Amino acid sequence: MITDYTEAAVCRVDDLADGQMKEVQVGDTDVLLARVDGQFYALHPKCTHYQAPLAKGLLTGTQLVCPWHNACFDVRNGHRLEAPALNGLPMHEVRIEGDQVFVRLTTDKESLENPMTTSDESNEETYVIVGGGGAGAFAAEGMRAGGFSGKIVLLSESPDRPYDRPNCSKDYLQGKAKESWMPLRDEEFYKNYGIDVRLGEQVTSLDPSTKRIGLASGESITYAKAIVCPGGKPNSLPVDGIDLPGVYPLRSLQDSRKLRELGKEGKRVVIIGSSFIGLEGAMSLKKLGSDVTVVGQEKVPFEKILGDKVGKVVQGWHEKENIQFHLGRNVARLEGNESVEAVVLDNGERIPADFVLLGLGVKPNTSFLHNIEIEKDGGVKTDEYLKLADDLYAAGDIVHYPTTDGAERIEHWKVAGQQGHVAGLNMAGDTPKEKYNMVPFFWTNQQGKRLNYIGHTTQIDEVIYDGDPEKDDSFLAFYVQGGKVKAVAGLKRDTDIIAIKELMQAGKMPEPTADLQGVDWVDALKNA
Repeated sequence: MITDYTEAAVCRVDDLADGQMKEVQVGDTDVLLARVDGQFYALHPKCTHYQAPLAKGLLTGTQLVCPWHNACFDVRNGHRLEAPALNGLPMHEVRIEGDQVFVRLTTDKESLENPMTTSDESNEETYVIVGGGGAGAFAAEGMRAGGFSGKIVLLSESPDRPYDRPNCSKDYLQGKAKESWMPLRDEEFYKNYGIDVRLGEQVTSLDPSTKRIGLASGESITYAKAIVCPGGKPNSLPVDGIDLPGVYPLRSLQDSRKLRELGKEGKRVVIIGSSFIGLEGAMSLKKLGSDVTVVGQEKVPFEKILGDKVGKVVQGWHEKENIQFHLGRNVARLEGNESVEAVVLDNGERIPADFVLLGLGVKPNTSFLHNIEIEKDGGVKTDEYLKLADDLYAAGDIVHYPTTDGAERIEHWKVAGQQGHVAGLNMAGDTPKEKYNMVPFFWTNQQGKRLNYIGHTTQIDEVIYDGDPEKDDSFLAFYVQGGKVKAVAGLKRDTDIIAIKELMQAGKMPEPTADLQGVDWVDALKNA
């Protein structure tokens, strides 16, 4: 704790224009200084999610956006506005004397919880959250942030408290992330805010007509309001041998723990599926010392999402690390006696395997829902407030939510967290007020290179490049569908991605007929 409060002159008033920020020092402490509408603000300089340097992000109005994973904060008070960050930024005092800006340190904390109400035993209403993933965790906090003081029950099938799922295929799987890093919150947090986290609970039924939830244990819970955010179940393959011991998904923290131990043994692993999770798993298991082979139906990884050129570049990153690919192939069967020993392809090729990782995506986990219309893909359709039925909301991987292009279902961590937060806020009030209309964002780490992606497209009609993915170490790829830019991928173009996302959000993205190469997107946003 700071006892000797340090103050220092950090810059001249005219050193920063409105909308600008920079990192300064007060004694030995780094501080982020920002100017908005003539007012200076001093904040902790690192994102509370993964400690990204916020000075390399973008200030849009009063919103400060992280460069790495697009968490968002209110620069006026440090409050966290958007996932994937949970906590806000501590603030320091600022004063102006003459033409000098002084900052006085007032805390040594690196993060602060957003304002939330605590539980009140006199409020007998019970809100239930079905699902202990990111959406469920953010929903619980959204309810408390919205002022709900009744009982909150979070039902999770997992034996682990809500945790950082994206890390399960990255640093945690590589053995670089400590076990203590994975939980989103500690037990004390949930206790302090009166959130009853019940682990290992399987929900077998939920009927909005009776407002009752059935559990595998035989218990029944009646709710005043509820939110369903159960996520997805890993897809499998309808082939012989798929049930052999040694075949694993990579969806949960438990899955990652098991695979991490296997990977350390330097065994041969075949990854079925050239998905983002599949190739992140390939990267991580290779770093542990495994011999890795990837089998995929697509001729190029991520071709439907990133296009042929970017997909081939990503494949090349993995091939440089001696990961082998068998693409454009189907799996005929898995062979083995007591456990899996080989994967046989449709061309007869037999790939030896000590274990197999399935990276085939997920399907919505909605089989427990009664008297709710289920979409063809297993998801459910909500309104713009994420309301599914009377006093019932939904968030995360299962949700088809309305957009200007029709209903969309997005399986991204940031999307799930933000939907959970919005739904939680709406549940806290008598009537929902917060619409969910955020442009989707996700990131993936492929061999140490972070690709950020915004928007959504169901097919790629054309790709326009700013920079050459095959030659340059940074680029933007604009994905055109129906004559409009619907999505953009970027490598080392963090502020551009943020600015383009804001333009998309405002409906001011230029037509693809315009010259999209060499655009200063931060300036384009300021002038929009």
